[in-house]
This record gives sequence, structure tokens and C-alpha cells, in this order.
Amino acid sequence: MTCRYGEISLSGETVSYGLESIVLHHSFKQVRGRTIKIDCRERTHLGGVNGAGKTSVLALVPAFFGEEPERIVTKASGKLSFLDYYLPTFQSLIIFEYRRHTGLYCAVMYRHAQGKPCYRFVAGSAEETFFAPEIKELLQGGASADDVFAAIRRGGTPVSKIIDTITNYRAIIQRNQKLLKRLPADARSLRALAAEFGLGDSDTQMTNIERLTHVVLNKHRLLSSFKTMICETQFENIHQHARPRAIDRKDLIADIQSLSAFAGEEEKIRECLRKDAERRAILEQADKTVANLFVTVEEAREKASELSQQKERFETERSDRKTVFEDTDHQLARQVTDHNAHFETLDGQVAALHRQNDQYEVDDLPGLAQRFDNLADYRQRHATAQADYDSLTGKASAIEGEYDLEKQSIQREHEKHQAQREQRLREATDALTSARHAYDLKLNSIKTDKVTAVSEYKDSRAVERSELTNEQARLSALRESPGQTEAEQQEVAFAEQASEEASEQVAQTHESRLEAGRKRDQADHDWKAAQEQVQHMDVKVQGLEDSFNELQKQIAPENGTWLSQLRAQDPEWGNRLAKVVNPSLLHRKDLTPTRDLNASETAVMGWQLALDAIPVPDFAASEDALQERSRSIDAERQGAIKQRADTEREAQRRHETYKARAEAADRLETEFSLVERTRNNAQNKLGNARQRVKEAQAARIAKITRDLDAVQLRLKDFDEQTGEGIRDVESGFQQQMLDMRGHWAEQESEHQSSVDQLSELIASAESEHKARLKKKRQIYDQRLSEEGIDPKVVQDARDALAKLTETVEKIVVSEDLVRGYRKWREQEWSKVEALTEQASQARAKREAAIRKRDEAERTWKEHDSKLKASIAEHQGVIKTLREQTEAAEGVLKHFRGDTFSEGFPGNLADLTQELQGAYQKLEQLRKEVVGTFDQATSILNRYDNTQIQQAWQKLSAHRHGQMTGDVLDHEESFKLARVPDLRELLDTDIPQLRDALIDQFVSEAGSLVKYFDSLEVMAREVKAVSSLLKRKINTDQQIESLSDIQVVLEPRIYEDETWQPLKEFVEQWQTWIHMNRRSLPSDAILRRFKLVTDTLSDAKVKESVESMIDMRLEMKENDRQVVIRTDADFLSASSTGLTYLAIMTVFMGLTRYLCPDLNTRITWPIDELATLSPNNISHLADMLEANNLTMISACPKLDRSLRKFFENKISLKQGRVHTYETSEIQGKHTEMFASVSHGGQTPQTTAEEVPSHE
Repeated sequence: MTCRYGEISLSGETVSYGLESIVLHHSFKQVRGRTIKIDCRERTHLGGVNGAGKTSVLALVPAFFGEEPERIVTKASGKLSFLDYYLPTFQSLIIFEYRRHTGLYCAVMYRHAQGKPCYRFVAGSAEETFFAPEIKELLQGGASADDVFAAIRRGGTPVSKIIDTITNYRAIIQRNQKLLKRLPADARSLRALAAEFGLGDSDTQMTNIERLTHVVLNKHRLLSSFKTMICETQFENIHQHARPRAIDRKDLIADIQSLSAFAGEEEKIRECLRKDAERRAILEQADKTVANLFVTVEEAREKASELSQQKERFETERSDRKTVFEDTDHQLARQVTDHNAHFETLDGQVAALHRQNDQYEVDDLPGLAQRFDNLADYRQRHATAQADYDSLTGKASAIEGEYDLEKQSIQREHEKHQAQREQRLREATDALTSARHAYDLKLNSIKTDKVTAVSEYKDSRAVERSELTNEQARLSALRESPGQTEAEQQEVAFAEQASEEASEQVAQTHESRLEAGRKRDQADHDWKAAQEQVQHMDVKVQGLEDSFNELQKQIAPENGTWLSQLRAQDPEWGNRLAKVVNPSLLHRKDLTPTRDLNASETAVMGWQLALDAIPVPDFAASEDALQERSRSIDAERQGAIKQRADTEREAQRRHETYKARAEAADRLETEFSLVERTRNNAQNKLGNARQRVKEAQAARIAKITRDLDAVQLRLKDFDEQTGEGIRDVESGFQQQMLDMRGHWAEQESEHQSSVDQLSELIASAESEHKARLKKKRQIYDQRLSEEGIDPKVVQDARDALAKLTETVEKIVVSEDLVRGYRKWREQEWSKVEALTEQASQARAKREAAIRKRDEAERTWKEHDSKLKASIAEHQGVIKTLREQTEAAEGVLKHFRGDTFSEGFPGNLADLTQELQGAYQKLEQLRKEVVGTFDQATSILNRYDNTQIQQAWQKLSAHRHGQMTGDVLDHEESFKLARVPDLRELLDTDIPQLRDALIDQFVSEAGSLVKYFDSLEVMAREVKAVSSLLKRKINTDQQIESLSDIQVVLEPRIYEDETWQPLKEFVEQWQTWIHMNRRSLPSDAILRRFKLVTDTLSDAKVKESVESMIDMRLEMKENDRQVVIRTDADFLSASSTGLTYLAIMTVFMGLTRYLCPDLNTRITWPIDELATLSPNNISHLADMLEANNLTMISACPKLDRSLRKFFENKISLKQGRVHTYETSEIQGKHTEMFASVSHGGQTPQTTAEEVPSHE
């Protein structure tokens, strides 16, 4: 059953939901190691000296409602965070006990393993859950929070899942519907948790209570904190358009100005292009001569290319061989790894057996086994001792004859057992001799195998050594008689044939530049005409877009506008009000329209008008008429958009045509005439060929010599490797013999130990036999001479019997251990010798595999070395060919190599002389072109950091990428290469930049318009929130000296110096843009734009909502108007207490606005309440009570006059809570806490010490 505030429940109490108490377990420093509980259901005073922890407790009230932990404790330099301060260990708990409509529940904060606070809810009171006996023991024992929750859950109390974010906790405890829905995936589970654990009942909803309680606590910054809270909570849905960056707009202004100024410099750049065309024409006339000379060089390059291909084949072969080697080496490495793994496995098994045997020896299992074998002897000796002891303890005396019979029996039994022991000794001795013989045989076998393995290894390497010897003899013979190779003979023959062929001249071809120029100019004209058509279509589309959007606003007005209210409440407004109203008012949201149903339908502001004489305006037409107009305009708009797209495509096509024809004209300029080719000097080529053959023979002899030296070195290394391999084989067998000797030493020690033990047993039995007979004699002598037996003799017999009993029992008990040991010896230890031998064999296989792998690597390296030498030889020949072409290339270095003429080999000197005249003329033109180019680039560089300059730099960078090698900007060759880029800049980049700058300026201006609109929206919203606060907060003021308390919010933007320039620009821009969509902005527009740019950079209003709002607290104090704007005003007010009450009144109204459910009690933490007068505190208490608000206050002392205002009076002292109570009323938790306290505390002290587990 749910009751409202003020109603009476079935129990007779007023229903009130809220925070009941705060329990701290092993929390901050002052209460570390304790469990304390602070009751705060009623008005509570928290006292104590400074530093006792009062403020730390108050700060937890906002935490209960979900305040951010790091806002509660600001982690400044040297200070702890909230987590390290309040929850220092994993045992730390902060328990908020609160009441909801289903009873008492607990919200718990504790330390997560990831180093952050987390939360859980417990469906029960603290007394039923955390202070239940079994849970209390866990807390006292230092259990972690997780262990405590697990124990509570095992007790049947529902515990929520872990809540690891403060936002989710806040949504649940406050039943904040917005926060519950913010994550669709978690919304259902969060709503379920809120329904199960949320404060209050199903009708309870609240928002931002955590922020309000935190503001109340901050007494010294009440006003500024309150303003921050209002801005964060009431304007959180406002989208504030970001202020445009001033630096970007300044760059845009510079770009537009530079683009306008550049139009007057185009002729100079065109002049540079014409001079370059003349230079390129002369260069193309020399193309034939260059082609002839290039053919001669090309033949040498073809030879170098062929050799390069051969070198590449060698490199490919080398790479393939390397790949095969790596695959083979991988397989061999895997074999080595397998053999090594097998060896390590066997070696590990042997080592494990030895470790186990060592452990058995440490545990004396061999001795225990020997004693177990002699168990019969020990039992016989035990029986004898038992008989001796029994005879000593008998009452009747024996006669002398009894001694003789017993002596004979003892003697016979001793001789029988002694014979058995001697038999076992002989068997142990024989076993030792047999094992020694087997060891000698095995050792000799290993030595024989070693000799055999060494012999086989030597035989396996004999064949390879024979091959190396044969190779050495072959190379020696080749070095003595070198000759020409077949390739060398063919090269000389080809050179002789080429020297006999004559060179011939080829005709020149050319194309007309004039035709190409005409086509280019026509394409330029067509492109510009298309651009004008595109601009015309832009104006048309923009007009249709504006008309269409205006119709859409009329058809579907925004909620909250006057038009939306008119359409909803007055369908006939178009025939009346629409005829006289300003249309611009219809879409505003700040008019708060309210219809007076009693007013005359034709009355306007008190005036009666004959509205039938006025036609219905277009904006007030019926919805059907508006829809029809919308469809008509939309169809026209879509058609215009399609037509504009077609026009843009046509303009783009014409632009591409212009670019293609311009490029063709440039190409014809550079290829204006064909050049001649000349022939190479065939005689020089033949002489060079013969010289190369001679040099090749010398190089071949040198190579043979190197190969011979390498074979001899390989032969030497081979012999050394053979010796090393023999040593490896011998080392393996040596290790096997060492293992065999070690195993034999263990066997020998074991056999010898058995022999020694048996010998010692025989001697011990003999000694004991004699001692027994001697003692028997003494006993019978005593029995014959005395009535009783000597106690010392009886004690000695008892001790001997006990010792033998212990020995026999120990042997019997160890039977399973001995049998296990012997079973291990039979099943496992018996394998040690075989495993040792297998390990030695595995080691030998591993070493063989390693040698095989090393041999494969050596073979590969030999082949690789040969291929590497061949590659180096070809590389040397290629280098020689390239050096020989350098002389001819020296003549050609001033000319382009990509000729279009067919060349023939000719005389190198004649061709070089022919090119000299052309080169002199080209040098003259080059200087003129470079000079003109420098003038053009100086104009470009005049506008620094503009997009035109950046476009030019981009073209330069692209040209840099096309050049081979490192080229500097000031080099003439690079300048000549960049001249065509000027045409690209003029014909392509500048038109694109112009369009881009227009679009960018439109975008920037649009961002200013959006920013301006968002400021206006913010201003209207500030006024709306201010009006809302006046209505919701200014209620129930019960202070006699104060009246008309209200919070006033005003926008700051109207006072800022940026507002007026921004407003004027927006108005002028919106007028200008409709007719100038494809034009650069005018100077007037730019000036206003620049003014806005300059003022925005110095604007006082920042981008935060708080910087855009002024807030003040207004009231009348004894009919005197008082205005509080800042915290300083608040502290310097004439009556600080009254001012404090005034702002508390505002907070109370805001509290009930944020939490309308009066059944839900909100707890306010108020620090240093004693600074107020008792009268003011009385007013504050009454207002709090009226609003179902409870305060918890803290100050060092509580005056007698203030005690009446607090139902709970608590003091913190040395980590303990002292509760001051009357004799009639005792705290319901006193006895509970007294039971868990230590140190003889008084009943009024509620604290529990817990061990520290930090």
C-alpha cells in the first residue's frame, strides 16, 4: 500500500521515504579500523573538534544521491582521491540505509578490484543484514566486501548486481527516467533495478538532487555553485553552435583578396608561357641529332641490360638455392630438434629416476627394505625378549634345570637363524660379483662400438675429399691455359659487322600549332559560357529552395511556436488573425501564446476590424492549398536541381575538353620539329669490344686463381672438420662410458651395502646372543638366591622389549612403503641402465644430425659463393659499359632523352659538333625564359600563405616528385620544368580555387549565421528558464523580514561587443547571397566579415553556457531591495543570516521542483549552522519541515539554545560516535553497537573496531 506525505499508514506513523542512516566500515582515517553508524532520519547535529571527520560525513549525503565522487573530494596536490580517502581497502564499506515504500533498504559503496568505486543494493535494513551475527563476524574478521555480499546473499537476502558507474547508480536511486533510458540496451534492466531499489515508490521521480545537495554543502560558494548547477541541469539540452575559429576566417579573407588581385597579373604569366614555347620549338628541331646520338648510347645500354638480365637470373638462381637450402635446413633443424627432444626426454627420465632414488636413499628406504627382509629375525628377538620379560615378572621360582633347558633352546634357535643370515650374505656377495662381471662386459662393448663408429665416420668423408682434390687439379690446369669464350668471340664479330654498316638520315615530321591553338581558344570560350549558365541556375535553385522550406515551416510548424498553437486551437485563424498579424511572429517560441475564448473573434488588441475586406494571405492558406503549392514548387525545384546538375556536368565536360586541347597544344610546341639521328663510331665500338675481351681474359685468370685458393682452403677446412667430427664421435662414447660407470657405482654401492648390513646383522646377533646368555645366568642366580627379582633387571628387560616392539612395528608398518619401493626398483629403476644407454644413443644421433646440417650449410655456402662471384663479375661488366657511355651522355646532358625521331648510329664527334650550335641558341632562350619565369613567380609569392600560393607549391611538389634526384627550387633546370605548371595554375587551379573559395565563404558565413541563431535561441531559453524558476521557486516564504525572493537569469550576449557586428553582418549577408551565389563576396561584405572575425577573437562571452548567463538573487529585506550577484556580495551582505535563509528558500523550492513527491524526504548537509542566529535556525527548521526536508549539520559545538532544533545530537571523537539521548528515549541501535565495541565503551557510544587489512 502506498501512502502520500502527511497521510497515516496502518502503523499510525506518517509515511516518509528517504535516507535513514549512514554506516562507515573501515573508512577514512579518523574512523579507520571501526564501524560507526550516523542516524540522520530526523534533524541531526554532528559535533566534534576540528579534524574529527564531521565534514567528511556530511560530504557523503550527496554521494547517496549519486554525486560524482571526485566532485566530493577534489584530488589536489598531496590530497587523496575519494576512493583512497573513503574506501582505502577492499574491506571498506559505506552503507546508506534508506526507506522506500517496501521498507528499509541499503545502498552500499565499496572498492572495486579495478581501483574505482562501485555500488550494490541490499533489500533489507543494516541491522537485518550487515549486523546479523554471522555477517558481523565476517566484518570483525576483516572480510572483503565481496565476501560480505556473498554471505548476505546466502542468507536469502536479495542483493543487486554490481553497478560500476555512478550514472547508473544515480538513475536507480533517483528513479531518473531520462538516465534510465539513456542506454537502450540497458534500459530494461535499469528500470527493473529502479523499481526494486529506487528511493520512494512508483510515483517518485527526481533529477539532479545530487548536485543540489552538494551545492547546499558548499556554504562559502553558494551562489556561484548554484549558478553552475542551474547551467548544467537546466540548459543541458541546448545545442550551442561552436564559435567559428577566427584564424580560419582570416585566412579566407586573405585568399579572396589574393584571388581578386591575381586577375590583373595574368598577362605576365602568359608571356612566360609564350617564351617557353619558342625555346621548346628550337629544342625539338635538335631532336633528330639527339636521336642519332642516343641510338649509339642505346646499344651500349642494351648490352648492359642483357648482362643485367643474366645477373638477375644468377640472383634468382641464388635466391632459389637459398630457398631450397632454407627448406632443407628447416627439415634438418627439425630433425636436430626431434633428436634433441628425444635425448632430453630420455635424459630427463634418467634424471628423474636418479632423483627418485636419491629421495629413497634420503628416506632410508634401502635400509628399511633390508630390515624388512630381516623381519623374522626381529620377530624372533622380540619373542625372546618377551619370554625373558615374562619370566622376570612370574611369581614362581625356577629351578636350575630350567636354566639349562632354556640355554640349550636359545643356543639352537640362535644357530638356526645365524645359518640363515650367513646364507643371505653369501647370496648378496654372489650378486655383487655377477653385477661387476656384467658391468665389465658392457664397458668393453662400448669401447668396441667407439672404434667402429670412428672408422665408419672416416670412410663416409673419403669420397668428398677425393672430389675436392680433383677440383684442385682441374683449376690448376685451367689457370695455365686460358682462352676466349664463345660469347666473347660472338661479341667481337657483332662489333665488326656493326662498324661496316652506314648511317642514314630520316625525314622530319611536324604538326600545326596554329590549329591546336584555335581549338584550345574555342574550348575556353565554351567553358566560360557554361560557367555563367551554372551561376544562373544556382540563383534559380536557391530561390526555389527558400520558397519550399518556407512552405514546409508553414505546413509543419515547430512545437511551441505561435503557428502550431493557431493550427491546433483555431482552424479558422486564416480568415481573421492572419490578415493583420506579422508573419515573422508565427514561428517564434518565446511569445507564450494563450487563447482567450471569451474575446471577440474579429477584435485585435481591443479594436474591432472588418476583416472580411482583407484577403486571406498566402502564409495562412489552408493546409491543402499549402500542400498543393508545396508539391508544385517541389516539382519545379527538383526540375531546376536536375537542370543545374546537367549544366554543371556540361561545364565540367567543357572544362575537361579545354584542358585536353591545352595539353595537346603544349605537346605540339615541344614536338614542333623532328631531329636528326647520327651513327656511332663503329671503329671505336670494335676497339672497345676487343679491349673488353682482353680485360675479360685477365679477369677470368684472376677468378680461376681465386677459385683455386678457395678449393685449397676448403680442403684444409674439410680435414679440420673431419678431425672435429671424430672427436665428437669419441666424446659421445666417452659420455656413455661415464654414464655406465656412474650407474655401476650406484649398483655396486647398493650390493655392497646389502653385504655390509648382513655382516653387521650376523655380528650383532652373535653379540646379543652372548649377552642374553650372560643375563640369563644372572637372572637364574638371583632367582635361586632371592625371593624376588631386581627391579633394575626388570626395567632393562622392559626397555629391551619396548625397543624391539617399536622396531618390529615400524618394520611392519613400512611394509607397503617397502613393497612400493621394491616395485619401483623392479619396474622403474631396472630401466635406468637401458634408458642411460638409449640416451647415449640419442645424443649420438643428435650430434650426427648436427653434423649433417652443418655439412649441408657448408655445401650451400660453397655454391652461393660461386653464384655471388658470377653476379659480381656481371656487375663489373655492367659498370664498365656504363662508364663507357658517359662521354656520349656528356654531350646529351643538355637535351631531352625522350625523342620522337628515328635515329641511326653515326659519328660521335660529328653529332656532338652539330648539337653545339643548337645548344648555344637554346642557352640564349633559356636565360630569357628563366628571367620571365622569375618575374611570374615573384608575383605568386607576393601573396604569402594563400591558397593560390599553396596550389603553386603543390604543383611544385608534384613536379619535384617527377624529377629524378634531388632538385632545388632555385635550379634553372627545375624552373624550366615548372613553366608548364603556370598554364595548369591558370587554366585549372584558379577556376577551382575560385569556386572553392566561394563555397568556403558561404560555409563560413553560414556558420556565423548558425552561431548567431544559436545565441538568439540561448537568449530566449535563458528568459524561459528564468520565468520557470520564478514560478516554481518563489513559494512558501516564511521569513518575516524577507519577501519577493527570486532568482533572475539574464543573457550576457546582448552586452558583448561581438553582438552588434555579428548581427549586422548576418543581416547584410542574407540580403546579398540570394543574388550573388556564384560571385566572390564584395568588399563591403568582406569588411563586415573581417570586423566579426576581429571581435570574436576578443569576445568576453565564451562557449560555455555559464559564461553566457548572468544570475542574481533578488529579495526585499524589510522593504529594502537587495541584489546578490556574487559570493562576495553574499558574504558582505548586511544580514548574512537573512541572505542565507533567502537562498535556502530558493534551494527548497528548487528541491521540490526537482523532486515533486513530498513523500520522499531529501536530506540536506549543512556545514557550520551555528553561524546563524537561533531565530533564523528556527525559521529554517520550520521551512524544511514544511517541505519534508531534513538537515544534518556539523559544527564543533552545539549551544544550549540550538539543541531544541535537533532530534539527534551526535559527537565524533577519536573515531567513535557519541549519541546524546534523554533518559526516557534510548537509541534503538545502542545495544547493538555496544555488543561489537571494544575497550569498555559507554552505552551512548556507538562504534565497533575492526582489524585493519590494508
